[in-house]
This record gives sequence, C-alpha cells and structure tokens, in this order.
Amino acid sequence: MDRLAELRELIPHLDPARGAWLPHAGVMREERVTEPTGSVTRPLVALTVSGRKRTTLPGHEFDYAAGQYLVTSVGLPLTAQLTEVPYLAFGMELRPEVIAELLLRAPSPAPAARAGLGIAIADAAPELLDAVLRLLRLVDRPDDFAVLAPAVEREIHWWLLRGPLGGLVRQVGRADARAAVARDAAAWINEHFTETIRIADLARHVGVSAPTLNRYFRELTGMSPVRYQKQLRLQLARVRLAAAPDDVAAAGFAVGYDSPSQFSREYRRLFGRPPGEDARRLQDAAPGS
Repeated sequence: MDRLAELRELIPHLDPARGAWLPHAGVMREERVTEPTGSVTRPLVALTVSGRKRTTLPGHEFDYAAGQYLVTSVGLPLTAQLTEVPYLAFGMELRPEVIAELLLRAPSPAPAARAGLGIAIADAAPELLDAVLRLLRLVDRPDDFAVLAPAVEREIHWWLLRGPLGGLVRQVGRADARAAVARDAAAWINEHFTETIRIADLARHVGVSAPTLNRYFRELTGMSPVRYQKQLRLQLARVRLAAAPDDVAAAGFAVGYDSPSQFSREYRRLFGRPPGEDARRLQDAAPGS
C-alpha cells in the first residue's frame, strides 16, 4: 500500500480533537463540500490526503488535491473551501525554533528564500509523506509517542526545508529580513486589528521606513497593511455573524467599524452578499442544519 493510501486508511480512525498528542499538529475529516470560510493562518503546512481544497488570498487562488501541500510563512487572512470530498488532511504549525536550529546545524539545507508571497503549494515528496505517516502511526501509542514524536516532527520540518517550498519555510526561521519585517507587522495588526493603523507608527514598531514596510509587506502578503487589516476585520466579523446572523451592527463594531453602513458595504464587496443574508446562508449550509 502506498503512503497516501495508508494515510487515507489511518486518518479516519484518529480523533481530530485529540490535541494533547501533539499541540502543533492535527488531522481533518469532512464529508461535505463547504461554503468559503475565513481564517487567519499561522505559519503552517497543510497536506491534503484525500479530496480537494481551494484557498484564496485577495488576487490569488490556490487549488490543491491529494498528495499536495500548502505552506504559509506568515499569518494571512485566507478564505478556504472544500471543493471535493471526502476530504482528509494533516496540518502542522511550522516552528521557528526548530527551523532555525536546522538551518544552523546543516550546510545549505534549503534554497535561498526569495521575495514573493508567503503562501504556495507543491507536490509532497515520498520522504515527507513517510514522515507524516510515521508520526500519525504513533498517536495511539502514547508511551512511544512521547519519546519518538519530537524527532519525527523535526524530520517533517527538514523535508519541508529540502523541498520545493524550502525558501518559504526558511523564512519562518527568520533567515530572511524582509519576511521578518512583514511577519512582525502582520503579528502587530492581528493583535490590534480594531485600532486605527498609522503606517508611520507601524513602520517605527518594526524598525524600518514606511516605504520599506509597504514594499516588504506587499511582497509577502500581496496587499498593503491597511488592506490586510480590512480583510482580517471582515473575516473575523463573518465568523461572529455565522453564530449570530441577526446582529450585524454588533459584529461590525466588535471588529473596529464605527459605521454600520461602511461595514455592510465593505462586507458585501468582499463576500458578495450583505452581512445578514450571507450569515443566514452560512447557517443553512452548516452540518446539521
């Protein structure tokens, strides 16, 4: 049985909520095609084992199927949709300290990081699939897991560094100054997304000039810091509205909008429907509706 086939057999028997076995990783199972939903990623790798997923950043679309993986090197406000099911996947946060240690210990373990978006997809090499499979085989053996899993997690980082997206993974270990500036700015925006952003203040916070900040930030995220904040606000408002579709004004205020009309206008521009209508549609499409 090949590695993908083994993963397809194994993942349905694992509990997706069993976070204690490895805080940095998890599995996903879904039987239904989903509506586009928003989230803000951390640096991560997401490996599709079965089905197909579409991830969208404003102006960019990434479709990946079984045997392919997506890497993000910075927190990004993304929209994702499952387009082919059954969907099975493995995900793991990329850990800067692990990557930095690998970069120090090994000569030239990855291609040099290049300027570009902090998100990409690639085909998974057999070595990467094998490491993921061995990690998941340990889940139901807690004594073995405690001893062996950290080494396998480190190995997964290694194969990612050695793969076609090694330059992106390298950025997470802070080997690239441009990525570090953009990542620090994105982290600040994520913590202060309800506040008014002044580019000059944000540039001082990350230690560069305003033009440099704008250039580095656009290279990694595909948008300006102000647009990033707007995207983030609207994604988070959509999550709130999915739970309370009749409280549109409160959702807008909660994410930093002072004007309900501006919130509704920008929400409709991004998601194609007014906030209340979109939220009720998402509720109707949710499992168990």
